[in-house]
Amino acid sequence: MTGPIALFVMPPLFPAISTNLGIPLSATSFAAMTSFGIGISVMAIPFAILSPWISWKSAGLTCLGTILLGALITAAFPTFSGIFLGRFIAGLGFGMAFVWPVSAFSVWFRKDEMGLATGIWSATLPLSGLFVFILAPVLITSYGWASVLWFSVLFAAVSLVLWAVLARPPADTAVRTTGGRFSDEHAICLSHDCFVPAFLDRDVWLVAVAWFALNYYLLGVTSLAPSYFTTVLGFSLFTASVLAILPVSMIIWAAPVAGIASDRFRTRKTFILASMGAGLLLCPALFFLGPGLLSWTLFLVVLGIVWGMTPAMVFAAPREIVGPEHAGPASGILNLMVGLAALLAPWITGILVPVLGWQGALASTALPSFAGIVAVAGVKGLR
Repeated sequence: MTGPIALFVMPPLFPAISTNLGIPLSATSFAAMTSFGIGISVMAIPFAILSPWISWKSAGLTCLGTILLGALITAAFPTFSGIFLGRFIAGLGFGMAFVWPVSAFSVWFRKDEMGLATGIWSATLPLSGLFVFILAPVLITSYGWASVLWFSVLFAAVSLVLWAVLARPPADTAVRTTGGRFSDEHAICLSHDCFVPAFLDRDVWLVAVAWFALNYYLLGVTSLAPSYFTTVLGFSLFTASVLAILPVSMIIWAAPVAGIASDRFRTRKTFILASMGAGLLLCPALFFLGPGLLSWTLFLVVLGIVWGMTPAMVFAAPREIVGPEHAGPASGILNLMVGLAALLAPWITGILVPVLGWQGALASTALPSFAGIVAVAGVKGLR
């Protein structure tokens, strides 16, 4: 949860940062989110290349330590430059956060169990977002907006200690190879006898396009929505935060349920296509939603369920396409897409607000889903 908390800790602070630092919304988004996305993008591929030579325990320590350092700089120096630098470093840590866990899951779970495993793991991202968006208004009201940043420091520090002390490998069994993976699933890795061709696998990149599309949609909406709800619709900060994170919170249960269903029906591709298509169909509703709280609540709930159909499928895909021994490097590509989405979505959406209006700018975040549908339809190595 440490990585997602670092990701989501800033959007609830956008109005306060803009006011206190005297900078426009687009500049706030650039310092807080675009810098984070740059960090993810810089680190995702190099760490994916290094991951086969780094143990999952050491990788976790490195990841959490980097996020902690970035969170500390952000909280200690809450200026434009300090936020930009701190968020960039935290983004470097997040650039590791989706690489080694997927590889580690291959040690604990078989291929046919990955849908449920990644579904549960995917739920930590929206759970973290829900937690932050509800907690942030309380902390801001009681202790000021900087207290939210210090909370992220505390959470990262506790997580680092817990990981260092409690993380343990699975017990050795006769069905495992020397590397700890299941021996009867080793054959799929033989077609990718080097991590380089696994890293360059066409199907992995096509799935990555869909993953970028979903994250662009999600981060574009959730990053800018709190400002829209407070400055235009007149909602309180608490109400705006709860509404903005509502679709992400739906993923908490939708991702595991979709993962179980995909395991049972033995298909990942169908769920991704359904999610992308439904998201596009929902997008026009943004132009017709008025200031009513109920209409926004219903829309965001349904949108979250639609989004929740994809994460478990995407994280299970590398294991299925290139095999367990190369799932880590292939997952680096997926993490790169998160970085690019975090870099581009809030920034571009903020720029489009004066041009297209709030509804048009928010609706524009769904457009990459067209590319996602085309890409996933062309994937041959995914059921």
